[in-house]
Amino acid sequence: MLGPIEGKLTALVAELVAARGHLSVQRAPGPLAALQAGAGAVLVSVAAVTPLASFELGRRSFEGTESRRVLPLQLAAKLEFFVRPLDASAGALAAARDLLLDDLSIVSHGLADDRTTSGGSFAVSADDPGFRVRAFSLESGEVARDLAGTNLAGSLRYRALGEIWPPGAGVQVGEIRAIDTVLVSLPLEIERRELVARSGQSTLVRVRSLGAARLVQREPRQAELARLAVTVSADVAPAERGSIAGGAPGAETGFRIIELTPPETSIRYQAPASVNRSRLEYVAIHLATPDGQRGAFLGSVAVRLES
Repeated sequence: MLGPIEGKLTALVAELVAARGHLSVQRAPGPLAALQAGAGAVLVSVAAVTPLASFELGRRSFEGTESRRVLPLQLAAKLEFFVRPLDASAGALAAARDLLLDDLSIVSHGLADDRTTSGGSFAVSADDPGFRVRAFSLESGEVARDLAGTNLAGSLRYRALGEIWPPGAGVQVGEIRAIDTVLVSLPLEIERRELVARSGQSTLVRVRSLGAARLVQREPRQAELARLAVTVSADVAPAERGSIAGGAPGAETGFRIIELTPPETSIRYQAPASVNRSRLEYVAIHLATPDGQRGAFLGSVAVRLES
């Protein structure tokens, strides 16, 4: 997760300065205690982590047929450069400073190529690395004017955007192989035959619309008329409500799946056997999904119950 990002950045820097024989590249914490005169080093570390958004259930990333919950992050990385002068003379100090500035220049230029700034250079061969870097850019740099102990020092600070997740946390999901759209408008006119229903009575709710077909098989192409998912909503317990007669049971409790029969589809509302007080109930109509769940809400109609 964060460790492999730090390791990959260390490898990228080491590749950029491979031809600079005085310079070694190390991953934090070092050691840097004993640089030889004329030698230099770069210390690479992930210095800070900030979440880009709340770590919420449902923040997911998809890779092929695998889904995983990820944490979007902003990372701060720090590259610290050190050069030890050959001696304390003015000429040796000036030469060491030039060497340090060249080191910073070569690394900052190398890490500014398109592949690295887009995060592509951080890709690894592991099937599930636990991280993805999406952007990487130089934020700031500084060079100390004077010796710090026996060394001249400078640094580059980078900002990266990416995601992390525990390796092996992916879940297999289905593959969307075809997408079909309803290419006709679905104007709805919903009406009921009677204004009032009494105990045990039924009333018809009529839905008028254009036909709409849904793709059910890509090859050979096969489509079927859309269906409606219908339920009764009221301010009483489900057992005390009216019901929808006909159709087939939906995947959700209390829903019936009604075939759409253009230009008019009839839905029969059955009042409960016993009504203790006058009240309103609502026949709620949705498009049905292929697996029998409620889809887009289309409208509702009120039925007044009288005892």
